[in-house]
Amino acid sequence: MMSDDLDLGMDLNLDDLDLDLDFDLDDLDLGLDDLRSKVMVIDDDAGTLRSIKSILDGVYVVSVANSGKKALDLLAIEKPDVILLDYEMPMMNGPETMQKIRMKPGFKDTPIIFLTGVNDRSQIAAALALRPAGYLLKPVNQSKLLMTILDALNSGA
Repeated sequence: MMSDDLDLGMDLNLDDLDLDLDFDLDDLDLGLDDLRSKVMVIDDDAGTLRSIKSILDGVYVVSVANSGKKALDLLAIEKPDVILLDYEMPMMNGPETMQKIRMKPGFKDTPIIFLTGVNDRSQIAAALALRPAGYLLKPVNQSKLLMTILDALNSGA
């Protein structure tokens, strides 16, 4: 007897089943944040923070801090894979913040990319002397930002 010949008396219609198949992928916790790299953005300008966060959201897990001190406090609970750091900030500037980050256990080799609106040769030379993983001028070009972060992640800096 062929299986096509079997009649088990079961007429099944999917429309009769009460299945709720409407769901949003965002509602599922697939643990994807554990797979995405983490980027911390440190800048005293709220507009810059919003702009960079909107570029990076969805690609990376993004945290933000509007000062060097807040960033250092945040590093006590977070371990970013890459840090984007404004060069010029009040109270504690980018180079000072970078030095303090480097002194924290576990952050000596975390790639740090400087962001700045100043393109003065001497300032660029001073920033590069600190050996950052990159140096980007503001306003940041989206594709250049993404490529610089990817390079920093892949270099194992």
